[in-house]
Amino acid sequence: MEPEEKLTRRNFLSGVATIGLSSTLGSGLLFTSCSEKGKQVPLHPVEELYIPELPDKAIDGKPIKAALIGCGGRGIGAAFNFLDAGNDLSIVALADLFPDKLEAGRQRLKDGKNVRIPDEMCFTGFDAYRKVCELPIDLVLIASPNCFHPGHMKYAIEKGKHVFVEKPAAIDPAGYRTFVAAARQAVNTGINILPGTQYHFDRPFVASYQKVQEGLIGSIISGYAYYHTGRDQYIVRRPEWTDMEYMIRGHFNWNWVNGDQISNMLVHWIDVFNWFTQLKPVNVIAYGSRIRKNIGNVYDNFSMHFEYENGVMLEGMVRRIDGCDNGAGIVIQGEKGSWHSSDFSIRNRKGETIWQYDAEAAKAKFKVHDMYTLEHIMLVDHIRKGTVLNIAETAATSALTAVMARESAYTGKRYTWQQISSSPLNMLPEQMALINVDLKQFGVVLPGTAFIADD
Repeated sequence: MEPEEKLTRRNFLSGVATIGLSSTLGSGLLFTSCSEKGKQVPLHPVEELYIPELPDKAIDGKPIKAALIGCGGRGIGAAFNFLDAGNDLSIVALADLFPDKLEAGRQRLKDGKNVRIPDEMCFTGFDAYRKVCELPIDLVLIASPNCFHPGHMKYAIEKGKHVFVEKPAAIDPAGYRTFVAAARQAVNTGINILPGTQYHFDRPFVASYQKVQEGLIGSIISGYAYYHTGRDQYIVRRPEWTDMEYMIRGHFNWNWVNGDQISNMLVHWIDVFNWFTQLKPVNVIAYGSRIRKNIGNVYDNFSMHFEYENGVMLEGMVRRIDGCDNGAGIVIQGEKGSWHSSDFSIRNRKGETIWQYDAEAAKAKFKVHDMYTLEHIMLVDHIRKGTVLNIAETAATSALTAVMARESAYTGKRYTWQQISSSPLNMLPEQMALINVDLKQFGVVLPGTAFIADD
């Protein structure tokens, strides 16, 4: 990736959607009359909403050749999902920073899908993404470490390729602006971008989204999002690894590579809230800490309070510590009731369930229920129909919402959307190479001032 400009955190403070009109689940009219008291009032005009059709299989059409950037577990998973989406779909090239990672992914494709990638179509190193983007292919699947997503996507768009890019869209303001500019260029040139926000293509989420947009919970007032799970992946450093290789291989533990826990984990639920409300955050105050972590420089817990447009509030929590109670989800509260991701239900103010996703009916009607496959089905359909999937900026907004909370926790300061979106903060190191560096520059960020005992 080629960074825009550099700024250390110390200096930070100075410084055409295709519209589906009804659900394939047959949930009835999307909008109802609001002329009489007690009637449901739709939250947004239908022309503002993208509601995917979610068929079991992509339509047939021209063969689509794809290349994969990032051959780790999520990358190979995305490749499998793409291959399962329809007919005449193929993975023809691989790229990864590390040769051993590429070979492991190459073997998994061979064993799992009988896909054989020849040597001349395998590329390694920091410029590997450029080499695959310059091939005569149709689509690039990007599952590299988070910090590289904006730059890799930007280059793929410049080369005229359709893109699947894993979340988050970016982990800093510089990357956010790169991502948004590339997304707008893609829309203007008829290129599709599918961000890895798979809940937008999950049948129960889409059905719930429709019901909320119909006005079943009334105007949205607030939300509570949480993601609690065990510790991150632990990488034991090998003697032959340089400092940079160690950090990139163990990317879950370094904030400049993965963006820390809000960007890496809670962003999914932040994105659901942003999607359902169609709002942006105005400001945030957050805090976090390291209680159990003893490697890297990321926190293992965060808590945050967002104020959104129209006075809407969102509370968020994320924790990655072994031996604690786990769970992940979101509750969205409206004037008349609430929606719960835990069981895909809508409850009135008395706590009574007034609607719930009918999983059994969906199983009888559809064969495919894996959201990761469904999102690729929709991507292939848009490519083959020649329509543009215009949802990438929504993912970018959610990514920057996460960044805003992280920076608030790191500094102990309240941050506004205007501050974070205009900041030149770029977390990438000055030199992107597998070299040894002064690891002190990647120390754990401490907010506020040190405690001094009273005299």
